[in-house]
Amino acid sequence: MTSSNTIKFTFLLLSLNFFVTQTGSAPLENLSDCPFPNGTDKQIHSYMCSDNEQFSITDIQTLDKNGNPVYPIDPRQEFVLNLTTYNHGQQIDDNEVNVKIYQYKSGWSGGCSWTSIPTFGLLNGINGCDFAHNCPLKSGPLFLILPLDLSQFSAIINMLAAYKPYQLEIRMYNYNKGNTQHEEIACVMAQVELS
Repeated sequence: MTSSNTIKFTFLLLSLNFFVTQTGSAPLENLSDCPFPNGTDKQIHSYMCSDNEQFSITDIQTLDKNGNPVYPIDPRQEFVLNLTTYNHGQQIDDNEVNVKIYQYKSGWSGGCSWTSIPTFGLLNGINGCDFAHNCPLKSGPLFLILPLDLSQFSAIINMLAAYKPYQLEIRMYNYNKGNTQHEEIACVMAQVELS
């Protein structure tokens, strides 16, 4: 790297550091606006990653902490996730969850697509029972009321631009006592607008 490029690179890093220090975050912005896919400007769009999962989710609703429907979702505020699901297998007494986040945005070529947002492993190995307070997950039909407080993930939430479409890839693994394989028992893709 030439001395001129080194100075430019150093200036860029210092500018970014100043911006992050002054604002508390470095928001991720689209190069240009993309339309909301799959009606996500009006409601959550979700689907299962595979037909062969132990759990299938048939409905997702979001409510504020007073029980009123809320959309788009403000991840800085507590909210409630109502899930209608079915456990096709054994009872789950313990589970871990990995989450990936994608933003729907245009790339350098101009087309819109889901682009991964780095989370540096901060959303891996989340204890599902402790976080969602929903264990055990018995066999058969389940209606889960999950009060969620995402404040512990503020380092990631503060990077996300408001009023943009995001996709959450949520994978749940069996961590029942004695289970050493930790097989995947559910994978759902949830496309949402965050405010």
